[in-house]
Amino acid sequence: MSNFSNITVTHHENDKVELLIDGQKISDRYDIHLDQSVIEELQNLENGSVYKLFEQFIFSHTDLNFEHSYVYTNNIIKADDGYSLKKNFVYRIKAADQAPLEHVISKDGAAMSPEDVREFIDQHVAMSLNQYTDLKYAY
Repeated sequence: MSNFSNITVTHHENDKVELLIDGQKISDRYDIHLDQSVIEELQNLENGSVYKLFEQFIFSHTDLNFEHSYVYTNNIIKADDGYSLKKNFVYRIKAADQAPLEHVISKDGAAMSPEDVREFIDQHVAMSLNQYTDLKYAY
């Protein structure tokens, strides 16, 4: 086990590491083991910079010209006083032959809670089925 700033690193036999930030696991549900290279990446991170640990795909849909997808990201942010974990609900839109555009979805400027994300998804799926989809025809 090693420690830098407010991150505690536990080394595992499979050449993977587990990170605790301020003594807290990255996930309450899963044991997250990362490649050891993450240690050097985080130590070299500049103040105010963000390191994306991973993203979890939630859902996507397409219309005539665009692919719309929604992901949940886990990021580590470095600040003068240490590192913090930030989770974002991200909207990504892709058009043919263009780089994807991303936007963090927030609720009144604050990160969305898991309940907020569920509500958002439920509303968008219902809207898609009720307003934009004709289940009798594919277009």
